[in-house]
Amino acid sequence: MSTADVPYDASTPQSAGEHPQRAGLVADQPATAKELKAMIKDWRTGRATRSLGEAISDGYIAVFGFALVGAMIANVVVQAQGTVSQCSSAACGSARGLLPWAAFAITVAAALVLSRLFGPVLASAAEGFWLLDAPVQRSRILAPRLIGMMVAGLVFGGAIGALIAALTGTPGMEILAWGVGTGLAAAAAISFAAAEQGAERHLLTRLLGYLFGLIGLAALLAVIAVAAGWIDFVVNNRRGIEIGLTVGAAALLVLIITATLARARLGRIRRARLMSGGALVSGISGAFFALDFGLIRDIVVDRRAMEIGHVKPKKGRGTGLQPLIWREAQRLIRSPQPLLWVALSLVVPYAADALGMGPVMPIFAALVLFGALVPMLNGLRVLTRTSGLARCMPFATKAVKRAVVAVPAVIMLIWVALAVPAFLGFGSAQHQPIGTAIEMALATGAAGFLGAVRWTTGKPPNFGGPAMASQFGAIPPGLIFGMIRGFDMCLVITAPMLLGLSPMISLVLAVIVALVLLTLDFDALKSQAEEQQKAVNAEKARRNAAR
Repeated sequence: MSTADVPYDASTPQSAGEHPQRAGLVADQPATAKELKAMIKDWRTGRATRSLGEAISDGYIAVFGFALVGAMIANVVVQAQGTVSQCSSAACGSARGLLPWAAFAITVAAALVLSRLFGPVLASAAEGFWLLDAPVQRSRILAPRLIGMMVAGLVFGGAIGALIAALTGTPGMEILAWGVGTGLAAAAAISFAAAEQGAERHLLTRLLGYLFGLIGLAALLAVIAVAAGWIDFVVNNRRGIEIGLTVGAAALLVLIITATLARARLGRIRRARLMSGGALVSGISGAFFALDFGLIRDIVVDRRAMEIGHVKPKKGRGTGLQPLIWREAQRLIRSPQPLLWVALSLVVPYAADALGMGPVMPIFAALVLFGALVPMLNGLRVLTRTSGLARCMPFATKAVKRAVVAVPAVIMLIWVALAVPAFLGFGSAQHQPIGTAIEMALATGAAGFLGAVRWTTGKPPNFGGPAMASQFGAIPPGLIFGMIRGFDMCLVITAPMLLGLSPMISLVLAVIVALVLLTLDFDALKSQAEEQQKAVNAEKARRNAAR
């Protein structure tokens, strides 16, 4: 009999300090976790919104889609396997030996970062307020979720490891060995994060995520350096199977130890921590449904701010617009992680030049710089989404925008100065004049910077306005434009250089885009037009009344 079947009896004797409303809620045989889950399943089954035919139809479409995409991926992998396996140069040898290591390290880093962000063990708000309050062991409820997360890490990690190994032209058994090793490593990373979550520690998980990320980046840089001829590095590809199996065995040992610790600590995870992860998943899934990537980033930034809790306040400096510029510099000093991504984006133009991809270097470098500069525009994001805050300042909106983007603009100019040697032809046979190289670097940096500004200042889709008819139902126009926001600026500004035209054309386009984004205030123009229309209507009404 469950606790809900026992009525409360006011005459029941109570011990000292016992809650008067809980004294009678004591059952001889409380409900087990299995029985509670069965009740949830029965409740959901009785309130299903789809029929059996609709479920079968959706399942058929899903299976057909997966089969079609899987066949396309398999065809690409087979063709790449046959082409790359015939390559015997130093670049192919280094890629064949180092890229599986890079995939292994980056997969582990991604598993650690995502695990620290979401939990990895989590619960929804309904489960936190009902299921976790039941008189059952919390570990029995959370254990299947931990196992499911580790299985997901094993599957996705193994797929990534095997795919990268196959694309480098390695033999079949070596592909299997690297797939198993990478999958076990991802599962071990998730179980380690769960063990740290049970102990209420997160610093070691974060440090290991950064460490494995740097290892993966170092492996990628080594492949590029060998391809460019900067270093002479010979990779032994004869023991790939042994190395992959050794990595898998070590990862399996770590998985067993950390999974045991995580299972023992499941009952110690606080309910607030479990529910915060579930709320984050719900918010991000809703933002994904609306394809509002800016909202996704806002949710993640808010979660990180809640983890930090509070910081030591600092005084501002200057008068007028100077305090806004100084605050942006203080924010960057307090959280310098975006500087790391900007520094890493410098690898792209040098790598493209080393691999002979000079003609398409501007678009690749601009897109990577665009992604690296977005985290530096938090102040612009706040002022754009909170128009009332911008109106509280005694300045024009365009002046406020220019002030909050001054620090990222300086960082962009430093990036341009450091990227000029790549546009000169640092590692390739094609060399550009110094003037042309500077113009190309400046246009590329401006494209990335203005793309980040465009992405940050974009408005969310309006689901209350007119919509377009499509096969997927009614879609707001802003939903489609939001997917390409920022990328369009990078493509428009760098298009003349991709077509072989003068980079001065790209600079002129960058100036026009900058004037539109940072000078024109469309909201102010719209409100001004509305006020003028109201004045015109009032004057017409006055004249009609006079007649």
